[in-house]
Amino acid sequence: MPPKGAIRLRQTPHRRSVARYGLRLAALTLSTVTVATLSGCGQPSPSDSGDGVDATVSVALQPTLRPDTSTPDIVDPSAPSSGGLFDASQALVSQACTATGEAWSFTGRVENTDTTEHAFTVGVFITATADGSEVGGKEIVVTVPAGGSAPVAAKNFFTGRTKGVECLTGVTVKADD
Repeated sequence: MPPKGAIRLRQTPHRRSVARYGLRLAALTLSTVTVATLSGCGQPSPSDSGDGVDATVSVALQPTLRPDTSTPDIVDPSAPSSGGLFDASQALVSQACTATGEAWSFTGRVENTDTTEHAFTVGVFITATADGSEVGGKEIVVTVPAGGSAPVAAKNFFTGRTKGVECLTGVTVKADD
């Protein structure tokens, strides 16, 4: 309750709209001044050089992003990997793949030149000479001690045609678990 004798102003709808109008006017004025101030930032001031040519502005060259055009090194997929992996490409030291009638057999010897024992997988595949598609095949796993060798064989691993095909072999080392 107001003190005795104090004049009490009562808000009327008219006074509220006047207050809102004043607030809107102040906000509009402030935003106009801000835009006007910022629009002048960074603009060169024209100078009259007397030569009849309009003034120009120099802008420092901005860095741009360019696409990465470097080409990756071409890696030979048959080359041994780095990181201490064992290269098994030369481990199959002897091999014979023969057909007797329509039955194909394979014999060979795997040699481990590493200082640790490895489980070698020898793949023997019969492929069509026309398009290289696989006709038949067999994978043989043989464990060879460090510095040792072991025979590998697959008797009658494929029965089928003998014309228009060839026998291909490959060796890998199973990863240590």
